[in-house]
Amino acid sequence: MFIIEGMSSSDYISLRRLKNMHQLSCNAIPDCHNRPNNELILHGHGMHNNVNYCVVPAKCVNNNGRVVSTDLVVSTDLTHCHSDPHCEPHHVNEKYITKTIKAYRVVPIKNGTVGFLVDKHLPFASGQSISCSIVDNESNFFNGIVFDYDKENGFLSIGAIDNVTGNFSNSVVYNINLILFDPEVVKLKQRMEYLYKYLFQIELGTTPNFNPVTEQLKFFEKKVYNLLIYLFAYNIRSDTNYAITEPYLSKHVSDLYLYFFNIDITQQLNFNPNGNPDMLLNNLKNNLYQIYVYLFSINLEQIPWFDPNTTNN
Repeated sequence: MFIIEGMSSSDYISLRRLKNMHQLSCNAIPDCHNRPNNELILHGHGMHNNVNYCVVPAKCVNNNGRVVSTDLVVSTDLTHCHSDPHCEPHHVNEKYITKTIKAYRVVPIKNGTVGFLVDKHLPFASGQSISCSIVDNESNFFNGIVFDYDKENGFLSIGAIDNVTGNFSNSVVYNINLILFDPEVVKLKQRMEYLYKYLFQIELGTTPNFNPVTEQLKFFEKKVYNLLIYLFAYNIRSDTNYAITEPYLSKHVSDLYLYFFNIDITQQLNFNPNGNPDMLLNNLKNNLYQIYVYLFSINLEQIPWFDPNTTNN
């Protein structure tokens, strides 16, 4: 059973944002608006050896706060200071966003590796965090670490694959770009992963598309379906208006209160069939759970697998 308890809407929104932000908002990076035009500075990233993150000028970011270019192959001045804090920066005209030179069919797997040809002489280096998304379908993406890049022939090898999201069954062209990391975002991602493992026993690394709201509605739908089959031999899934949505399921549960008690629970919120004034009938979960208590003396919090249509409870 997947029931959301103790998780705020802001937590959930933050998680969904993290799953899709393989190009970090420039607005979240310190000092990005104070840099000269066309200057992209690489800083040593304190969390990973030999990994850099970028401070991007506001000029490189659109109104939605995402790094953009017309063809997703951007040439810009990169400033390199390496490990010596006293070195003089020098500028070279290099690309930090590219795409595969042809369509590839790859099967990204958690902690696996993939490889393909991209443009030559790019500033990619072993250990950098990188993101690959399908051209014209950025919701299909995976992240990883550069294992190796051959500047002479453009062959890029990516390993430690993570955040595999979407379908990768076809031969497609991929956008390839270095990921812009903010340490606070990394910390939030880790906390969300811990939270989902604790609340739902879900590893987001292997199940990145998991949606607790959808899973909760699926659970409620199953309980409404079982109930109406048991009481009236009525299959809601054959209904032309059938939908796994809160309004649809709430309507069927409200009809049960009208049938059994002649009560419109949308108007009489203080009514409770089990004489429990502290349990208000003000949401789908409470309304459904109280019907199960009334009919079967079953608390779905404690026995979520209960089905009145079987003896295997």
